[in-house]
Amino acid sequence: MKPPDPGDRSTVESGLQGCASVLTVSVGRYTFSGPSKGEIGGLVAIGLGSHPDVVVIGGGIVGAACGYYLAREGLSVELLERAFPTSGSSGACEGNLLLWDKELTRELPLAKQSLRLWRELARELELNFEYEPKGSVVVAENDAGLVASARMVEKLREAGVPGSMLDQRELHAEEPALAPDLPGGALFPEDGQVEPRYATAALTEAGRRSGLVVRRDTPVQRVIRNGAGRVEAVETARERIPAGAVVVAAGVWTREVAAMAGLDVQVHPRKGQIVVVERAPHLFRRKLSEAGYATAVESSAATLQVAMVAESTRAGPLLLGSSRELVGFDRSVSLRVAAAIAARAIRFFPVLAGLRCIRNYAGLRPFSPDHLPLIGPMRGAEGFYVATGHEGAGIGLAPATGRLIAQWVTGQPLDFPADWFRPDRFREGQGATR
Repeated sequence: MKPPDPGDRSTVESGLQGCASVLTVSVGRYTFSGPSKGEIGGLVAIGLGSHPDVVVIGGGIVGAACGYYLAREGLSVELLERAFPTSGSSGACEGNLLLWDKELTRELPLAKQSLRLWRELARELELNFEYEPKGSVVVAENDAGLVASARMVEKLREAGVPGSMLDQRELHAEEPALAPDLPGGALFPEDGQVEPRYATAALTEAGRRSGLVVRRDTPVQRVIRNGAGRVEAVETARERIPAGAVVVAAGVWTREVAAMAGLDVQVHPRKGQIVVVERAPHLFRRKLSEAGYATAVESSAATLQVAMVAESTRAGPLLLGSSRELVGFDRSVSLRVAAAIAARAIRFFPVLAGLRCIRNYAGLRPFSPDHLPLIGPMRGAEGFYVATGHEGAGIGLAPATGRLIAQWVTGQPLDFPADWFRPDRFREGQGATR
């Protein structure tokens, strides 16, 4: 089944379109000229005159982070977006920056690094992207969930993530609107959130100041490799763009783009839906999730998975989630799923029962077979890099991903072992397990 064009506005929830004007600050043409750099690290041909050193394909949060960190290294970079920035998964999500739900061996170190970078970016970037280090409360529905939460807190402490258990009294002191029968939970004070559309704009605008060029409405038609397999150029409907390297950060559409270069990247769409509720009488201070949320994230089942996630926004409305299902590239909103999300939220927060839903929207998370991101070069295709597969953690992991891609491209020492997130690892059946 051919993936739908994310530029088709009929497939994007209309309530998100109002954000597009905010993002125009980062899409203007910007000309960057600098001295020829000769050979740098992983690139064979740097300093291509009027042509970019690197082409990034994809204008979501991960593509924006790659463009930002590459441009900051002094490379000339063009980012090509087939529709408009955040027209895909980055425009249909909550903006979570979580540590507690991550796989401990590989994903958690990436998340910790990324959270440190988000803090730096909140101080350094000019545009405000509503970074809030509000912390998370994970709520146990029963005693078994409380025991599992205690084990999780202990394992995360050993991995350097602060957390503490909350008994029933402490839980309801943290969040008085919770149902009275809930026995307790866990607090993770370092978690946070951002507004993903604003964060994408902030990264691309900061990258533009370092020479990043962002082109919207520019779908890629071909990725051209020479006889030795090395990337030579990217072709659009208007032109052929020679480049020293290509970074594909196209989310669930990455597999389609890689196929243009004769490569296979194992990333698949996993649909999620958000319910937006009118301004609630009670403001939630923390990010709130049920303990079963991590199980839903780790599941590879095709059937519908629903777990309570709730957060208040600065604008006032309440965001409710979350759902996960494997339904291909279908981004339509399901009232059945919306009802399941609402019912789960009311189980934990009875006060929400009388509120009205403002709107629903759905997005596609880029899902890898082993639930870990795909970051780095493809073997046998010199100059071809991938940054995708973060599933529901793309917002949180974007800065560390962009920084890692910049290190790969420039030949700098890597923050993490080279084989941790290899995008071609499934070719050899060596995908990690959670």
